[in-house]
Amino acid sequence: MPFTYHLPTKIIFGQPALEAVKTELAQLQAERVLFVSDPGLAQLGLVAQFTAGLSEAGYAVTPFTEVSSNPTTTEVAAGLALAREQGTQALIGLGGGSAIDVAKGIAMLMTNGGDYADYQWGGKAITERSLPLLAIPTTAGTGSEVSRVAVIVDPANPFKKGVLSPLMFPHAAIVDPELTRSLPPRLTAATGMDAFIHALECYIGRRANPYTDQFCLAALETIWTALPQAVNDGNDMAARQAMLLAALWGGTAMDHAGLGLIHALSGPLTGHLHLHHGLANALILPYALRFNLPAIPPERRTRLNRIFDLPREAGGERLVETLTQFVRRLGLPTHLRELNQPLEGVDWAAIAADTTRMMLLQNNPRPVSAAEGETLLTQMRQ
Repeated sequence: MPFTYHLPTKIIFGQPALEAVKTELAQLQAERVLFVSDPGLAQLGLVAQFTAGLSEAGYAVTPFTEVSSNPTTTEVAAGLALAREQGTQALIGLGGGSAIDVAKGIAMLMTNGGDYADYQWGGKAITERSLPLLAIPTTAGTGSEVSRVAVIVDPANPFKKGVLSPLMFPHAAIVDPELTRSLPPRLTAATGMDAFIHALECYIGRRANPYTDQFCLAALETIWTALPQAVNDGNDMAARQAMLLAALWGGTAMDHAGLGLIHALSGPLTGHLHLHHGLANALILPYALRFNLPAIPPERRTRLNRIFDLPREAGGERLVETLTQFVRRLGLPTHLRELNQPLEGVDWAAIAADTTRMMLLQNNPRPVSAAEGETLLTQMRQ
């Protein structure tokens, strides 16, 4: 069971985010800051709240809020140009995984040079530590604030491929539960299921190890209780706090032990149907879990049964049905036909083929062929 654990990111949990940012910037002696976020948070006034507070404290802050829900290399290039123009010394990424990943990409390119495609497709090595990045999550899901990977889509080659390096870890993760209070129920559910599936796929994956197992089990047990509470009452701050802890645990486990079939299929499916990442993961969960059941060790199945309030000896199909009902209770779809969008003309064979190209599949407990991927997609839309 050889494994390596390396997390240089400082985790600052439960402090008011703006005050924590000021403290970190002062320690970094960084005066010129690029503030990366998305249009939704800008519209809510959250970006202005942070930039005004930092400006009053004497920092030169440049906002960049053109980050989409499935960010592209075009957005990274635009943010990079702005950062270079302003002589940026540190970055802040505020939002979900999209904003934080774009900030990671910009921070890496600021010190390593070149274009994102050089690293994504050209094989260029990352040799320098990224510019300091303070990652501030506003969702409890992706765990990007404690991971070394940025997943950005190249419009010229829409196959999802992450760029990763230990040199890309954020300098600090500033995790303030108050920032998740206003997250709508459906987004709370979708992002929470992303964290849940990080933990599940790590726990059953080939690279599972005793260290990350503890993160996985803690995340699964916490989300099983806290996510329905957070969805039902967004002002339940105990549930919000628990979900952010679980997202940290799931993100840490994901980064160190790897993912599997659910995420491997979610990437191409999201690219073709333009789905929210967490929603796609939740939809795929029952089908991928059923497929993987024969390869999950019995002792791990038994531990999962205990977490999900099932009898120790409960069979695999009962486990699948329990998690299917969990997804439904959260108000998320478990069939593609529930998406209310046209499914005709979609190249399902291409989605299945792209799934088999995903590096994530190497960690899946069971090998997956393109034909088996097509079968899973057929089951999802029946």
